[in-house]
Amino acid sequence: MHFIVGGAFQGKRKWVKEYYQLNDGQGHIWCNGYETEFFLPHHKMTRSVIVFEGLEMFIRRTLHTGVMSCRNEWREAFRLWQHWENEEAERRVIWIGCEIGQGIVPINEEERNWRDVTGWCYQELVKMCDRVDRVWCGLAERMK
Repeated sequence: MHFIVGGAFQGKRKWVKEYYQLNDGQGHIWCNGYETEFFLPHHKMTRSVIVFEGLEMFIRRTLHTGVMSCRNEWREAFRLWQHWENEEAERRVIWIGCEIGQGIVPINEEERNWRDVTGWCYQELVKMCDRVDRVWCGLAERMK
């Protein structure tokens, strides 16, 4: 699995499309957390590359289950996708997430919980990923 993180509108999507040579709608599934629902791997999947963009928004939608439950749900989702990817050599799961908060602690409890859970989920994800990159101003820096 590959995780790309960076600030909003810093070129993460463009970098992923160029790096993986992904053309719109060809050979991959692109899920945007701002527009689509998250899903888990299933046996009917025919595409070998899955991109989840807007991971922070997918996480936000599950926060209503509670902080610990949300963290556990995502840990299990990451594990299932890792297993799916490892089943066949050509499979690849790419996660794109925005850095949220920039170190600023929100006053609102719900916003604070979202920031915290997203950070914890990102930490779980990077443990499972083969590669992690940070994209800033369109430039990628390999972190793992």
